[in-house]
Amino acid sequence: MPRKKKTVEDPALTRALKVMEAGALPDADLAAEFATLAESYGKLLRKFNKTLVISDAYEAQHQAMAKKLEEATWKYRQLKDVALPICMYCKKIRSDDDYWQRLETFFCNHADIMFSHGICPDCIKTAYEKMGMNRRAMPLPDAAVTGQPAASPERQPVEDDALREMRALVRRSAFDGSPVAPEVEQFVEKYGKLLRRFSKIVSISDSYQSQLRELNARLELMARTDLLTGLANHWEMVMRLAAEQSRSERNGKVFSIVLADIDHFKKVNDTHGHQAGDRVIRGIADTLRTNIRREDICSRWGGEEFLIILPEADLPRAGAVAAKLLAKVRNTVVPWDGRDIRVTVSIGYGTSEPGMSVDELIRRVDDALYSAKAAGRDRFAAAGSRADV
Repeated sequence: MPRKKKTVEDPALTRALKVMEAGALPDADLAAEFATLAESYGKLLRKFNKTLVISDAYEAQHQAMAKKLEEATWKYRQLKDVALPICMYCKKIRSDDDYWQRLETFFCNHADIMFSHGICPDCIKTAYEKMGMNRRAMPLPDAAVTGQPAASPERQPVEDDALREMRALVRRSAFDGSPVAPEVEQFVEKYGKLLRRFSKIVSISDSYQSQLRELNARLELMARTDLLTGLANHWEMVMRLAAEQSRSERNGKVFSIVLADIDHFKKVNDTHGHQAGDRVIRGIADTLRTNIRREDICSRWGGEEFLIILPEADLPRAGAVAAKLLAKVRNTVVPWDGRDIRVTVSIGYGTSEPGMSVDELIRRVDDALYSAKAAGRDRFAAAGSRADV
């Protein structure tokens, strides 16, 4: 727990003030400079104590983070039966399916490790840009954005003007023989020591703050992303839909959504197992993500359903996207346990209309999806407009 804030006074400052009050400094210039130093010392001491409290708070948070990392390390130890993917002799990368399936199974069972500790800085940056996260509200440290170590905070100089002037004063010959010389020298050295300690505490505090910012960036990304697929999750997509509707109303332009559902997904789980089912979901997610525009947003809407926002796309454009995705998924091959798994999807799509809420649009597109499934699956259907009702 953070230590309680100490008093801002200390014996050295108290003695210095007593020397001033007693008038033990006959030289007026010396007395004035000594008073300036005492005032600077007091300000630095108060600033030091305040920074110390803040630093202790960072340290407490860092200890909590270290505890979580220790728990994650315990999970990593379960990987001891999985050898390194690179041979230490020939440097070849393993290509046998059994190894990669065991490794993938481990991370599937511990998706929190894979995502919170395994995501690279480039992917964090890409996800922030893709999902429109507000980096002004929570700026990322350099290491999270560029992959390079964060620049060391500029350390405060170990001497300030007050300390330099007072040391020069101590060295002046006019000061020799003064009865308070030892007291002043001791005070000056204590001031310098405090200044160096304060500089070190500031540096440590900045380091904690940088680590916490990076951790917060990862945690925010986890909260807004589906761990299995890396796509936006349901709640992130709800916010994106609301934002897109607002933008559409301001600009007077339509937008469309596409809702895709994997056909006969239960059969995949029953035949190959749930881990194979997860692999299929990831494979289809990759296919959808790589076959839409950069400005489009793909999400895992729930289970084996995926929802895609197509900004400024009318109904014909959405239909073309649905046809393209249908064909791409049909040609997607998911290798598993020495066999190839192929699946299809059914798709419903629709376009926003003036005065139509997001819930109504989703409901109409969902009805279109079920129409596609009822018609035989592996096909797409457009949602009807209000004029058709």
